[in-house]
Amino acid sequence: MEQKNNSDQVLNTVRSIVYHLNDVNWVKMTQKMMALPINNVKLLDDITNIIFDRALKRQNYTHIYAQMCARLINDSKFNNLIATDTEITFQKVLLKKCHDVFYSNYQEELNKLKDTMKNDNMVPKKCLSGVLNNFLFDFQKRSICNCRFIGELFKNGAFPEKYILKCIGDLGKEKNDNNYELQMHCLCIILQSVGLILSKTSYDLNKKINKLVSSMENHGMSSTLKCLIKKLKIMNSKGWMDEGNCF
Repeated sequence: MEQKNNSDQVLNTVRSIVYHLNDVNWVKMTQKMMALPINNVKLLDDITNIIFDRALKRQNYTHIYAQMCARLINDSKFNNLIATDTEITFQKVLLKKCHDVFYSNYQEELNKLKDTMKNDNMVPKKCLSGVLNNFLFDFQKRSICNCRFIGELFKNGAFPEKYILKCIGDLGKEKNDNNYELQMHCLCIILQSVGLILSKTSYDLNKKINKLVSSMENHGMSSTLKCLIKKLKIMNSKGWMDEGNCF
């Protein structure tokens, strides 16, 4: 009972930290996070969940959460909190959550939701379409925010290069399904974050950007995605200088 109470106190402190994180206080709040007594795997997982979920919900502050996570990962005392199990670190738990969202399958998640609603008599039939539309919106938003978070983690040295290249490669694969535009949008978001760093490596960004530009011939592409691709083309041609938002 005492351990549960202590864990609850720690989680309440974490919520207070991440719910009010901003450009001014993030360093101080990160130090406060580092001082927390975390001594078991479940507590570490719960804390990581709180940070991760908040990072994806506050998309205008994603870079701040990524900076905080990078500080926590680079602090060996915090990153290796569980002394009884050196295989479990804050970084590994965090990257697993990023991975699970990145590779979540829309159709599978949708089918689960439909099965749940079939067995739930509390949902009126006339509300089903609204529920499904909200699910689609939330799925797309979470996927895009996760890719933005991944890119920011990479910029801060907290997401390995081999993993970011795999994400880019997987997003670049052509698929004939309803989520292809979301896939391209996520690819643009990641490239926008990591392009400057990758441009200084042997990775061929020109090939990736040219492929995106050629995809604009798809007449069904949204204006938002076309704008993102145009921005990437400009950034790439000017050495990945930030051209500002174009939408």
